[in-house]
Amino acid sequence: MKSSLHILHLEDDPDDAALVESTLEAGGIACTTTRVQNHDDFVVALERGDIDVILSDFSLPAFDGFSSLEIAHDRCPDVPFILVSGTLGEELAIDSLKRGATDYVLKERLSRLVPAVHRAMQEVKERVERKLAEKKREEYSRKLQVLSRRLVEVQETERRNIARELHDEIGQALTVAQLNLQALLQSPRTKTLLPRLKESLEVVERVLEQVHDISLNLRPSILDDLGLEPALRWLTGRQAAFVGLQAKFYTDVLEQRLDPVIETECFRVAQGALTNVLRHAQAKTVSVELRIADGQLHLRVRDNGIGFDVTALREKAVLGASLGLLSMEERAALAGGGLEFTSVLKQGTEVHAWFPLKWQNPQS
Repeated sequence: MKSSLHILHLEDDPDDAALVESTLEAGGIACTTTRVQNHDDFVVALERGDIDVILSDFSLPAFDGFSSLEIAHDRCPDVPFILVSGTLGEELAIDSLKRGATDYVLKERLSRLVPAVHRAMQEVKERVERKLAEKKREEYSRKLQVLSRRLVEVQETERRNIARELHDEIGQALTVAQLNLQALLQSPRTKTLLPRLKESLEVVERVLEQVHDISLNLRPSILDDLGLEPALRWLTGRQAAFVGLQAKFYTDVLEQRLDPVIETECFRVAQGALTNVLRHAQAKTVSVELRIADGQLHLRVRDNGIGFDVTALREKAVLGASLGLLSMEERAALAGGGLEFTSVLKQGTEVHAWFPLKWQNPQS
């Protein structure tokens, strides 16, 4: 508690005011008291500020404790407010606490005043500490979000570079090897080597296909070249074809290219949702929707699979057993949006993500 408190005392009886002040002094509370007797002086004192505790009588001429409590909460909500009255019954006392009073003390039991002030100041200290802790937590969260966003940007840049390297360098080198092997197979001088040449050609073709798939999974060029809508249409068809799913893609017409961050994060959420459908849903149909509503971009991925317990899966995800769910949520949040899962056992699952509608080149 501060070495000396500034107490604002709303009291029209000078004898009662003096008794309160002497009680505080006898209880070891060093303080400076400003006494006011009416509404106007009370408001002026509040506006002047620098008040640590407010003590208020309940019944005053043309003024009452509930009115003063309401004014105090409006002007300085963090300052403790203690009613000190001789006319406060039990019902009014309880009502005052419900309205936000810190405590109440009856004038015939002023021995409770000093402990009440101590408790009030302890609550103020704890509240200040909580606010500081919350502020630090928010600052830490903000820094962590900035770091996460930067890590995602670096990851996508590396994905793009590696995908381009696989396609341009390794892919082209394998294509040259493929063409050379095919030419050798046509040569009459290599008949004795045909089995080995065919085997080598099959290996090269298989590796070439794998390199192509890895490159597409890392960063499909269609996303950078044509944008989100064509990329999602391609992704939906490609993923569904792997396991023979019936797939449908619906989209609103996009006026222009979206902001690259929105395109990337929306695509990655869809990719994660479709991957989960392929691996776990045991679905026969899947649909992907891209819609514009309420100034936001909405992505929905629905399947008719076996569904799952969302709460149980979230608990596992927090423990690190299912990072896919958390990754999708994090990507949507980093882009300024959000994500929710809806799933019913034996009926299917819907992943709904939403993003701010940001264009690559905003129109003036």
